[in-house]
Amino acid sequence: MHKTAVDYGPASGLSGDHGVTASLYPFEETISRLKRAITDADLWLIHEIDPQMLLRRGGYEIRATRQLLFFHPRFMLRLLHGDPSALIEAPLKLVVMEMPTGAVIVRSSDPTDAFARYVGLGELGRELSELCDTLTAAVTQTGPGKES
Repeated sequence: MHKTAVDYGPASGLSGDHGVTASLYPFEETISRLKRAITDADLWLIHEIDPQMLLRRGGYEIRATRQLLFFHPRFMLRLLHGDPSALIEAPLKLVVMEMPTGAVIVRSSDPTDAFARYVGLGELGRELSELCDTLTAAVTQTGPGKES
C-alpha cells in the first residue's frame, strides 16, 4: 500500500499549554528517559500510544510520535474527593514528537490551568504541574545522575 506523507502545519502556542520542551536527546532516548522519570517520580505509566504506527495502518506516514499517559492513585483519590467531575483531566499526558527539522520536542498541557476550573483542586493542579516540570527536566538536563 502506498503511504501518504503528512506535512506538519505550524505549531501554535495554545492557551493551557504547559510548554514545549526541546529534548537534548534523540527520539528513542527521550522516550526512555521520560519513562524512567515517570517511574522515579512514583507515577504509573498507564498507557503508551504510538500515533505513527496507527497512522501507518491508515496509509499515512508521520515522523516519530508517542503519547505517554501517566498518573497515580494518590492523585486520583484527591481528585475524586475534591470534585469527581475533574476525572476528565486524568491521566496526564506527555506528547513526544520528532519535528521535520529532526528536533525532538515534548509537549504537555498545564495541570494548573486544567484543575483550577474545579473548586478545591487548584493545589493539586499546581503540584501536578511541578511534576510535569520534573519529568521534562529528564530530557533537558545533563549532569550528576543523568547520562549524556
